[in-house]
Parts: sequence; structure tokens; C-alpha cells
Amino acid sequence: MIKLHKTLALALIIGCVVTSYAQVDLKIGPLGPVFGTVNLRSEFGMSDNFGLEATVGAGWNTLTINDEPELRNRVLRLGLNGRYYLNPSELGQDKFYLGMYSRYSRGSAKTTDADINDVYNTDRLSVGFLTGIKFFARGDRFLFDFNLGIGRAFVYRFEAIDGSEPIDLSGIPLVNLDIPLSIMIGYRFGAKK
Repeated sequence: MIKLHKTLALALIIGCVVTSYAQVDLKIGPLGPVFGTVNLRSEFGMSDNFGLEATVGAGWNTLTINDEPELRNRVLRLGLNGRYYLNPSELGQDKFYLGMYSRYSRGSAKTTDADINDVYNTDRLSVGFLTGIKFFARGDRFLFDFNLGIGRAFVYRFEAIDGSEPIDLSGIPLVNLDIPLSIMIGYRFGAKK
């Protein structure tokens, strides 16, 4: 896990250096804390029509699986998205886009019941398609980005540790369906077109 964090950090640093003379959009999800998440994103302009977005986030929520005791879940999320802008304006990389996304989350879950002390390591890897729109407010620097996607979780595990009761996800319908929705605000740094 530490190797993955170091690799992502190195990729972000290299991306910032390589694109230091191009446009870079930094974004945050303002509604995330209401739903138990924090999401930070940075999109690097690779060409007039293509952007590469790196995402980092954290989540905290409670889950109930198969009528089992409630679980307190804490995760770290990382992702990489490619976006193709169909008809960008002179500002570059705005308006409607199509793309692909990937999300990986790793964390831990623990029962909230004081009488049961089950602990789990969690992993989830999802890949899918997304579509959205990005537009700018006055000044051509402040931006709004909305997107919706659909994909599949190829890995979704709850690994029981320290003799905890195992959790079987196979009986849950649509457990591997992944539907990301994001509402982001941000600011563009770098060169204007």
C-alpha cells in the first residue's frame, strides 16, 4: 500500500512538472463531507481535447451487509480518469466530455456493536465509463465540473482479520455495480489558450 502511495505521488509530481506550462485544473467536491467523503482532483491538459485527471479521496461511513451488525468503514481512494472533450471552446478542455475512469479504495471496517469486535480490511477496484460537462464562471479561471459514470467493481473484498466472522458478498445483487457521480468546483492554473 505504501508503494502505491509513493508511486501515485511521484506520478502527480511528474505530471505537474511536465505540464507546468500548460493548464492544470485543481478541483474539490464541496458536497462530499455531507455524504462522508472528501475528494481532491487535479486535471492536466495533455492536448486541446484530452485531459488526464488524478483523484485522491477519503471516505467514512457505516455499512450494513446481509443483516450483519453495522460496520464503521474508513477508506482511502485513488483514481485516474481520461477525458476526451468533444468540442472545447477557445479556453480549452471545457464543455461536454466522454471518458474512462478507474477507482481503487483500501481501508478498514469495524463493527459498531460493542459486544462484537469484528475487524476487516477492505479493497475495491472499479473501472468504467463517464460523461460530463465542465464550464467556467467569470474570469475564465473558476470552474464547475459535473459527471456521471457507470462501471464495474472487478475486486470487492472484506478480509476478516484476527478471527473475525467472514463476510460473503456473493449473495448481494448488484454489489459490483459502480455508479460514480461528482459535482466539483475548481480553479485553473497555467496558460490560457
